[in-house]
Amino acid sequence: MDDNNFKNGALPDIRSEEEKSKDFLFSEIVASAAPVIWEEKISTSWRKFPIYNQDGSGSCVAQTMAKLMGVLYWLKNDVYVHFSATHVYQRRSNKPQGGMSGTEAFDIAQQGVTLEVLTLSQDMNDEQMDGVKIETYKDDVGKVFKLGNYVVGPSKDLEIIASIIQTTGKAVMVWYYFNHDEWTDVPTVLRTLDVYAPTTSRHSVTAVDFTLYEGKKCLIIEDSWGTNFGRGGQRIITEDFHRERNWFTAHPMNFKFETPVVPPVSVFTFTKTMKTGSQNNEVRELQLFLQKLGFFPANSTATGYFGGVTRKAVIAFQLSLNLVGDGVVGPNTLAELNK
Repeated sequence: MDDNNFKNGALPDIRSEEEKSKDFLFSEIVASAAPVIWEEKISTSWRKFPIYNQDGSGSCVAQTMAKLMGVLYWLKNDVYVHFSATHVYQRRSNKPQGGMSGTEAFDIAQQGVTLEVLTLSQDMNDEQMDGVKIETYKDDVGKVFKLGNYVVGPSKDLEIIASIIQTTGKAVMVWYYFNHDEWTDVPTVLRTLDVYAPTTSRHSVTAVDFTLYEGKKCLIIEDSWGTNFGRGGQRIITEDFHRERNWFTAHPMNFKFETPVVPPVSVFTFTKTMKTGSQNNEVRELQLFLQKLGFFPANSTATGYFGGVTRKAVIAFQLSLNLVGDGVVGPNTLAELNK
């Protein structure tokens, strides 16, 4: 991988505003981020996972997805598994063009991702990755490893990403834009850039840790440019750089085979119509009720905000009772809730 071969792999989100409104937002499932304990960690204590190499491809988003899943599996089983970026990348909607969107990568991972030992993805360009043959049995293996839901976080807020890592141990997909002379061991803003300009580099990386560095709050991220770049494949992202150049963050909630403990539900009578954008205590009680039934994510906090996560849960509840799955809690759905 070198600067001349780098391709923009993080593509702009071209979905409609209606589609975006269905995203699972951090603010919907977490009432407030846990305070971060900031301290200066020596570099040898930073978390570090296998460093990937996208070579001349635009597969940085798929490489990030593979690492997010590897970290998730490591947290559950204390074994790091290398998932295949190729299996994600081949299913992008814009193929054979390079790059992909972040939400599409997560949607693909919900269908399952196979293992690197079965479908190689390192040191390849786009043509080579697209040319890898994925036999049915390899695809079937991937179906074992399906992501559940994912959470889209607010951009430019380094504190929230550090809190996610501290609280859950998960890695976070983080996107930055820059010119190549800015993307150093400790990236620095040298000029004003337009994220969508043809000359601007747009890149997906994996945030794996956080630390104070020279008195500044920082994330430790892992590139997919191989170990010869950055500090053995890692870079230090300061809060200043993050605030200026971050434009997308997201992280997985769990694998579909995980079954978190569900809290008990209190008795409650529902009276209000609820839909996307509603925010009150009745929405919170709705989330707790749907959580008990298995429709709302069990490892999420009931915040009282009706967003994409709640809408999906309501639709699942409605369809289970042969109601119209419109995601709106109207008279018929209220009647079923109060049974």
